[in-house]
Amino acid sequence: MSSPVSFRVSERDVYIIIDAGTRPSEVKAEQLQKAWQASDYSAAKLLDPQMMAQTATKYAQHFSKDSNSSISFQVIIAEIFDADLNLLVSDDDMKVTASAIVGFGGKPLTQEAIIAKLKEKKVTSGIQRKAIDALVEHTNEAPPGAELSVTVAKGKYPINGSNAKFKPLADDARKRVLRPQLREDGTADMRDLGAQVTVDPEQPLLQKIPPSKGRPGFTVFGQELEAHDGEDRDFKPGEGTRVSETDSNLIVADRTGMPSFNDNSVQVDDVMQLNNVDVSTGHVKFKGSVIVSGNVSEGMKVTCSGDITVGGYVDSAELYADGNITVRKGCIGRLLNSGETAEHDEDADDWIPDVSTKLVAGGSIWCAYAQYSCLDSQNGVHTDKQLTHCHVITKGQLAIGGEGRNARGKLIGGTIETCDHIYCGQLGAPAGTKTRIYWSLPPVDPQSLEHLKNMRGVLAKTLARIKVVQQGLDRCKTLEDGAKKLEYETKLKGELRKLKARIVTTRTSIDSVLEAFENHPVLRTMVSKEVFPGILFIFKEKSLRIKEHRNGTMFLLQDKQLRVDSLV
Repeated sequence: MSSPVSFRVSERDVYIIIDAGTRPSEVKAEQLQKAWQASDYSAAKLLDPQMMAQTATKYAQHFSKDSNSSISFQVIIAEIFDADLNLLVSDDDMKVTASAIVGFGGKPLTQEAIIAKLKEKKVTSGIQRKAIDALVEHTNEAPPGAELSVTVAKGKYPINGSNAKFKPLADDARKRVLRPQLREDGTADMRDLGAQVTVDPEQPLLQKIPPSKGRPGFTVFGQELEAHDGEDRDFKPGEGTRVSETDSNLIVADRTGMPSFNDNSVQVDDVMQLNNVDVSTGHVKFKGSVIVSGNVSEGMKVTCSGDITVGGYVDSAELYADGNITVRKGCIGRLLNSGETAEHDEDADDWIPDVSTKLVAGGSIWCAYAQYSCLDSQNGVHTDKQLTHCHVITKGQLAIGGEGRNARGKLIGGTIETCDHIYCGQLGAPAGTKTRIYWSLPPVDPQSLEHLKNMRGVLAKTLARIKVVQQGLDRCKTLEDGAKKLEYETKLKGELRKLKARIVTTRTSIDSVLEAFENHPVLRTMVSKEVFPGILFIFKEKSLRIKEHRNGTMFLLQDKQLRVDSLV
């Protein structure tokens, strides 16, 4: 027996049809629901979730009024909707997001329909075929009303070229001399810093890696985004070196000596070797590096353009090196202002010791220990055992007896001025010896300053060019020749778009550099064993005094604030 219930579609409306004369008991809501689920239109969207119950009620009312009617009962119960697609273009024109909603009994999306919609939006570049396939599959397989959002088009950001770089091809003698050697058990021997590094004539020293070209990008509308080529920089052969005759991007040694590198330059220093520096040698001033196998005696001065290595002691003497200074034993000095007020001065917060031993290095300083000495170093101070009543000035790390948690040396008294980390095992002394640590912010990287200057120059030139192009567009309005007017306007408007895009990328670069200037790294003083009273940390107008004995402790300069933390 055939069902008295059927369905038909008119445009997008779905009708339910109940044969004339059918008794209401034969078409209750449950029966209508079963017939609907079995029909070809069950995916259409019902006008109401209770549509079948409402239809059964309406038919019962209809039947009670005219049970002998020969006309079938029909009413709209659902609508058919095709799958829907919405496209959203990001503000920077670099991404298109497509949101697809599965239809209700209607047509699913096709690749052709999606691509046509993209073309309507004038999206022509960076189209993601796999994402389009995912949308098509979604509207074919997912239940009606389900939504899926995917990126269907991606622009490509421009990639600026890399600046010229310089690759050292030999060890830097200044760094090698400060590298502790490993013992057989794997621990570092702080007294064995390795042999001196030397090179021979014609040995390759520094290779130039030329700048690379920038790779332009594009928006989803096909507009090209300009990229900057890397900046070129010249080689600077130093003394004792020259550019290779066979490779213009290579610097080679021109003599035997110790190599030292400085970014885009390298030099090979001659070496002076002495047994001792005393009254028999006089003061030493040498253009190169100096190695003293013995001691530097009281009142003597050693000045050189390279490194100074002393195998013995420095006793109330002065060493000045453009490179590194290494003293394998110790630096011994005394107070020069040791009068009646010396004790009082040494307890003052702002006391700076005036001492008889002074080491000034353009690189790093390493010594076994130092007392009443001034150690002034650009790249850090490393001491094997302890520093006592010294004045340390450095832009690099101060490490006493190792680095990090492994530091075991002692820092007692004196004044420390640094913009980097400090590592030691003991800070201060049980007697409460006043020890001052002045922290300052690390200097701004010169390359970052140069980059900022270049970006501001590019921005100024771009703004000036925009003004010229805008004036050209204004003059185009006065042209009477329509064809030339259109040609010039099209060309100038295209250039104007590129210039505006360049301004956006340049300003972004400037903002990122300025933000980096504001965010200083966290500076640490890590004391692995114990801290005694009498320690004073100073940063600008802020200060932190330690009045109690502490075990291992971490002192921090973070976000321009002085903090204390336990060393877990």
